[in-house]
Amino acid sequence: MIADYQNAVRNAVDLLQQAAIPLPTSNADWADMNIAEQGELAGGVRYFKHGYGCAVHLPAGPVSFDFGEQGEIDGFNLSRLAGFAGDRLAQYGFDDEQALKLSFDNEVAAGSLLYSGYILYYLASASRTNQKSDFAT
Repeated sequence: MIADYQNAVRNAVDLLQQAAIPLPTSNADWADMNIAEQGELAGGVRYFKHGYGCAVHLPAGPVSFDFGEQGEIDGFNLSRLAGFAGDRLAQYGFDDEQALKLSFDNEVAAGSLLYSGYILYYLASASRTNQKSDFAT
């Protein structure tokens, strides 16, 4: 589920860039960025800028994400994952949101998920991604 979520975020960020919306160097940079709060991207895809992030209504389904402290795009939290999965939780092996929460909490306790100190978690086994060149591959 996390990999699917991160791929959806990368697709959303790619569409933002194609629309000449610059990537932020930090979450505060994004919050202060003077761009339209909502609009349409390539292919009629709608976006909504919120706080430290953005919700993008991709053809495969909506994804909402926050930029990390240094503009990272691969952070997540429980509510973002649950919202992304929506009614597809069972496809990811979870009976309900409580089962997802239990699994998430267990992974945090095991050290597989690292808390950023504010809002986001990151996979312990992965390097963080934030700039164009990082997710172009």
